[in-house]
Amino acid sequence: MAAIPCLYNLFSFTPENLNNRMTYYDIDSFKEKYVPLPAPEPVTLPVSSSSDTESDDDASTSTSTSTSSKLSVSLPCNPSTGFDRDTLMKFIIAPSGAASDSLLWIAYIMIHGLERFETIENHYTESNTFKFDLVEMIRKHKPILKANKIKLTGLEESLVHKPFIHLETMQAIVLCKNISLCIVQERKYYEIQNGASSGSSTAIIEKIKGKYVLYTCPDKIKTEYLQYIRENYWLMESISAPIRPISAYKLQDLVDISTKLGLPVANIIPGKFGSIGIEKRKTKPELYEAICKCI
Repeated sequence: MAAIPCLYNLFSFTPENLNNRMTYYDIDSFKEKYVPLPAPEPVTLPVSSSSDTESDDDASTSTSTSTSSKLSVSLPCNPSTGFDRDTLMKFIIAPSGAASDSLLWIAYIMIHGLERFETIENHYTESNTFKFDLVEMIRKHKPILKANKIKLTGLEESLVHKPFIHLETMQAIVLCKNISLCIVQERKYYEIQNGASSGSSTAIIEKIKGKYVLYTCPDKIKTEYLQYIRENYWLMESISAPIRPISAYKLQDLVDISTKLGLPVANIIPGKFGSIGIEKRKTKPELYEAICKCI
């Protein structure tokens, strides 16, 4: 048994101070005295399902023959608002398998409907046809793209030559089709509003486990979730440039952004010899750097 050094003069390792809670040696008699410790209370661990730990690659392999699936993900609730995000799980549309480009097929569902998507026989042929239709559509709406500073050449490159479309392409599609959309990524979001900002007319997509999903929930739940997002998540400046230069923000602005992203706004400096640490507020450059790493 190793000897324990005394770090503080105010504390003495005597039988009175030890209070019968550990094994010790009485240096006067050199006889071992043992006081049994109380048995720890049993702890029941929650049983996790295999779907919670399944990787994206395994998930896509196991559903390679399906066109859409319900994504099993547990989303946290917010006790302060009373909104339980688990209610959204039954309303998720997650294109998978042959429909691997989740953003493209979500756009397809928003335009043509879920029923038509589920009757697709050849996803490769249908995706090519849909992409060329989108190219023709965006070419007819050049003024809209110009007003939102979206370059047509980049969109055509994404649709024709890339295996997956990006968020800027999705933005262009919903602008041309006059669809209001809310894009959620962890604790940040971006809204594209086309004259209809109510929950019942706004589509919501969210990135979960590296894949985008579409919510098809009733209007009441959708409105409540939009309110929850706007109150608790950070609204990005734009899709291509989520945050402005540091000079555009005050210190309190960066504190508010960090809070909504769930980032710490202070550094904890540990005290000596295990004493309580000191909390030091982060500086403006430190907050900005942490935000940039998060987004």
